[in-house]
Amino acid sequence: MNHSGSGVFTPDPLEKEDKMIKLAVFDLDGTLLYTIPDLTSAMSSAMVRMGRPLITEDQTKEYIGNGIRKFAERALGGAAAEEEIDRAVAYFKEYYAEHLTDGAVPYEGIREAVREIKNAGIKCAVLSNKYDSATKYIIDVFFPDTFDFVYGEGEFCKRKPDPECFLRMCSDLGIESEEAVMIGDSPADLLVSENAGAKHIIVTWGYRTRELMTERGATVFADSPSELLTIIKAL
Repeated sequence: MNHSGSGVFTPDPLEKEDKMIKLAVFDLDGTLLYTIPDLTSAMSSAMVRMGRPLITEDQTKEYIGNGIRKFAERALGGAAAEEEIDRAVAYFKEYYAEHLTDGAVPYEGIREAVREIKNAGIKCAVLSNKYDSATKYIIDVFFPDTFDFVYGEGEFCKRKPDPECFLRMCSDLGIESEEAVMIGDSPADLLVSENAGAKHIIVTWGYRTRELMTERGATVFADSPSELLTIIKAL
């Protein structure tokens, strides 16, 4: 495989495996949608109610990716009591439920990229660490009737990097995990692909830097949604 300095993945025919990708699993925040304003407002609302400082959008980018509870814990300073975290999560959800899509926008070209992947005969899914009801609502607003599966963290889907939900989707489709790819921007996305025995594509338009993700072991990057299908076909 050839990974150029620009981040564009160039296939090497001698390294290409026989198995073709049959399932593309997308992260939500930082991959399909830019959601930082809404997440920042919701957590800042919770912090105000708890007498804590507001958080910035830069802090939100740093804190998210491991579920709402970890987001709240980090916003509280990392040493909060469980009861404080519970309150912050409840306050966050109360505000966020009324503002799920206020400032969220799909990344330029991502709708077209997903459509192109589906038209190539590849199933598409969403696997997010956002709580399940919010994930499903947001996808229904911005990507109606698009994905074969949509899962957020909840009773029936453990938080990434646990591979259980990823593997369930593969099982439901009757495919092996190496015939699936996780497309995301965070360490959790990379780790869930590794834990499931799947491929990965790290997008560089999200909330984590290429440098960080390279340090974490990522080897396949996409700099633009328009590159995704070409990269998927080369995996």
